[in-house]
Amino acid sequence: MREIVLASASPRRRQLLEQVGIPYRVLPSKVEEVVISTVPSDVVEELSAQKCADVLERVPEETVVLGADTVVAFEGRILGKPADREEAFQMLKMLQGQTHQVYTGVTLMEKRKGTAIRETFHACTDVTFYPVSDQELREYIETGEPMDKAGAYGIQGRFAAHVREIHGDYNNVVGLPSAEVYHRLKSFGQGRRTVKYQIRPAREEDLREIARIEARCFPPAEAAGYEDFLQRYQTCRESFFVAETEDGALAGFCNGCCSDTDHLADELYHDASLHNPEGPYQMIFGLDVSPEYQKQGIGEALMRYMVESARERGKKAVVLTCKEHMIPFYKKSDTSISRYPIPCTAAPCGIR
Repeated sequence: MREIVLASASPRRRQLLEQVGIPYRVLPSKVEEVVISTVPSDVVEELSAQKCADVLERVPEETVVLGADTVVAFEGRILGKPADREEAFQMLKMLQGQTHQVYTGVTLMEKRKGTAIRETFHACTDVTFYPVSDQELREYIETGEPMDKAGAYGIQGRFAAHVREIHGDYNNVVGLPSAEVYHRLKSFGQGRRTVKYQIRPAREEDLREIARIEARCFPPAEAAGYEDFLQRYQTCRESFFVAETEDGALAGFCNGCCSDTDHLADELYHDASLHNPEGPYQMIFGLDVSPEYQKQGIGEALMRYMVESARERGKKAVVLTCKEHMIPFYKKSDTSISRYPIPCTAAPCGIR
C-alpha cells in the first residue's frame, strides 16, 4: 500500500494506522479551523477537508494526504474538550447512563497534474455508558485523563470500565475508522467500483444495521432508532426493503407503512398503532443509502421496488415528504402510482 501523509499529530491515529499496516509520515495541519455547520457529521467532514487541503499544498504531487477530525455529540450537541475539571464533571454527568455518538470525518486528497482529487466521508458510532456515581466521576477526573479529550473521556483508558455497549466501529471512537480507511485507500483515485446488489424484504436481524445506516445519513435529531425500526417492521414488514450487496453488506433500505388517508402525519412515524397494512395509501418514511454506496442507482432502485410492491398490493398512491431539492429525484419514479413529493423541512426523507 502507498505511503500517506497524515495531517494530524494525534498519537492515537498513528497507532491505528500502524495496527492495520498503512505506511505513513506525519505533517500536521496548521490551518485555522472554520466551521459553518452545527450538524456533527458535517462539522467533522468540513474540518477533515480543511486539514487535508492545508497539508496538500505542502507536499509533492501524487502524494495522498489523510485528514481526520473526531467529535463527541449528545442529542445533537457537540462536546469539545473540557476547559477545567468542573466542565469535565458536567459532561460526564450528562453522558452517564445515556447513549451518545462519536463522529469521525475523514478526507483523502491527492494532486495530479494540478488537479486535486478528493474523497470525504464520516463514520458514526453509538456509545452507551453505565450509570456512574458522582464519586466515581470525580475519581476519574482526578487522574487527569479527561482533560485533553473530546467529551471528557478516553474509551481506550480507565473510563472503559463504564462503557456498557458500542454499536459501530470501536476504532472510530478512538479516533479513526481505520478499517474503512484501509479499504477506501485501495481504490482511492481509481474510480468507484460498481457494486452488485439485490433488493429483498428486510429481516428482523437487519434492523440494527439499518439503524446504523440511518445514523450515518441523518443527524441525531432526525434519525430513527432501532426501536422505531422494530415497531415499523412488526406492523408493516411488507413495506420494508433492503439492498444487499453480493458480499452480504446492507447498502441501503426503504421503509414505510400503509394508511387509510393520503396525509402523512408526523404521528405515523412514532405511533405504530396507527399503521394499517390494509390501508390504500403507501407511506414512505425513509430512503437511505450508505455514503459509500451512493451515486450507483441504489436509491432509485429501492424507490422503484417500493412503488412496484405497492402496485402489486393494490395501493392507490405512494405518499412521502422530502426536502425541496430532492423533488426531481422522486419524480423519476413511476408516477402512474406515485404522488409527487411535497417540500417539507420538518419531516425529511431522502438520500444524504
